[in-house]
Amino acid sequence: MGSDTILGIMAINKKAIAGAVVIVLIVGGFWYLNNKKFDPSVDVRAFKTAGEFENYYKNLDELYKKDTYGGATPEETLALFIEALKKGDTELAAKYFVLEKQKEEAGELLVGKNNGVLNLLIGDLEKEKIGSNFSEGKYRFVTHDNNNNAEFQFDLVFNPFTKVWKIESL
Repeated sequence: MGSDTILGIMAINKKAIAGAVVIVLIVGGFWYLNNKKFDPSVDVRAFKTAGEFENYYKNLDELYKKDTYGGATPEETLALFIEALKKGDTELAAKYFVLEKQKEEAGELLVGKNNGVLNLLIGDLEKEKIGSNFSEGKYRFVTHDNNNNAEFQFDLVFNPFTKVWKIESL
């Protein structure tokens, strides 16, 4: 065999190995995302390696195992959230959100408190609403205006570790 042939085989093998690694990473990523609670607000580009990405979610699971803020039902969590807002306790209110959003929501609720608009949010949350499960472990409330048009919706998710419901979005 000539040296050109050997170099050609080595180049093909490197390309095949690189291709196989890419395929494994893609398939593994899809499997992982389908089997884990994925937070789309997390910028995956911030992770330098797949291990960092996996560690983020492993640590998140550990935090969820310790998180007891929320109610046994979506209605109870919502009532606890509204109660905290009425007291002006935005730190407590933010703890009823999913862990990934608590810091951001604490800031937004504090701004709302400082601007005097928490009562508007409380008013929207206390409107007559229809609630239903829209998938396993997910619950949605919808309020309607006077013309029966959907006006406001908010979603809650179930924390299977501590059996409490968390606000996912308002």
